[in-house]
Amino acid sequence: MKRIVLISVLAALLPLSLYAQSVHSTTPMPSSTPPWPITETHFVDFGADGQTLDTQEGWDYVTVGSLMPYRVNVPLAGADMPKQEGTNFRIDYKWHFSHSNTVLNMPTTGGPFTATHPSAATAAPTMSPATPNWYTTNEVSIRMPLTPTATGSEITLAHNTRFVFNGEILCFDPSNPPADLTYRIKVVPKPSIKLTATGGATDPDVEIVACVGDDVLFPVTNPGANLVVDGYDKINVQFTLWHRPLGSTAAPTAKVTGEWLELDGKTLEFPGSLFDEVGVYTIDILNVTDRISRKSLDQVAVAATVGTDTPENGKLKVYIYPQSNSTPETMNDVQHIKNYGLL
Repeated sequence: MKRIVLISVLAALLPLSLYAQSVHSTTPMPSSTPPWPITETHFVDFGADGQTLDTQEGWDYVTVGSLMPYRVNVPLAGADMPKQEGTNFRIDYKWHFSHSNTVLNMPTTGGPFTATHPSAATAAPTMSPATPNWYTTNEVSIRMPLTPTATGSEITLAHNTRFVFNGEILCFDPSNPPADLTYRIKVVPKPSIKLTATGGATDPDVEIVACVGDDVLFPVTNPGANLVVDGYDKINVQFTLWHRPLGSTAAPTAKVTGEWLELDGKTLEFPGSLFDEVGVYTIDILNVTDRISRKSLDQVAVAATVGTDTPENGKLKVYIYPQSNSTPETMNDVQHIKNYGLL
C-alpha cells in the first residue's frame, strides 16, 4: 500500500503565477479560494516513512475552523485492477479522525466546498452491516476544531486500506488485524495583526507621520511597537486605503480597495507609491492570510475577523506631509503686509 499524503499548499510549492509576489507589491491576491483544481502536486507525505516526523512535513499544520482535504494514492490502477472493479471488487479506505476522544465527522455532501471540489465529500460506509470509518473514496475532507490544539492533544488520524472481493475482505486475518497507521494534525490560530494592548478592541488610534513618497512602517518590534503580527511565513494582508486632503472636511475617498500586500517576514510596511499626495490616510485591514490558512478549502471560515484578528477599521492613520520645497506651494508661501488697501 502506498503511503498516505497530506495536502500542503505552501506558497513555495505553488505555481509562481498564483502566489509569488514581490515584497511591497499591491496586487489582487488569490484570497477567496485555494488554487483549483487541487492536484497531486499540492500534496505531500506525512513523513519519510509515513509516520515519523521529518524536518518539514511530518505533522500537518491547519488553521482553526478550516476545511482540509486528505488523500491516499490509489494503490491499484489500469491493468493491475480486476475487471470487476465497481461491481465485485472495491478498495476501502479507513478514515478515523479523533481529537480528545471525540471522533471528527467528515463534512456531508452539499457543503460550501462542493461547487469547486466535489471529490472532497464523504462516501457512504461500504460494509453491511456498516463498519464505522470505512469509505470507498480515497479523498475526504474534515472540518477542523474552532480552537487550537494544545501540545499532547493534537488530532490523530488513523488510516488503513483494504481490498474487498465478492463481499469478502482479502488478505485479512480477523484474529490478527493489521495495525492502523497513525498521523498527527496540529490546529493553529488564525494569522492576525493586533494592536499591542488589547488586541484591537479599545486602543487609541495608531498614528504614523511620513512625507510624500515615503514607505510607511508600523513598528512591530520593541522599542516603539504598536502592532503585533502573528502567523506563519508568506503572510499577506488585504486592505483598503482611504485619503482626504489636509484641512478638508469632506468624506475620505478610497485610493486602494481590497488589495493585497505580501509582508517582508512580519514587518508591516506599506510602499511609498501608495502615499503619492499630501493628506490624511486611513488603513483598514480587511483580512490576513498565511501559508497555513491558505490551505483551507473554505476561505470564509479562516478569514480574519475585524476587531478580533485585526484592528478595528479606522484605527491605523497616516499623516503625509510634503517634501521640503515641494508642492503644494501653499505650504511654503512667504507673506507680507499688503502695500495697499489696508493703511
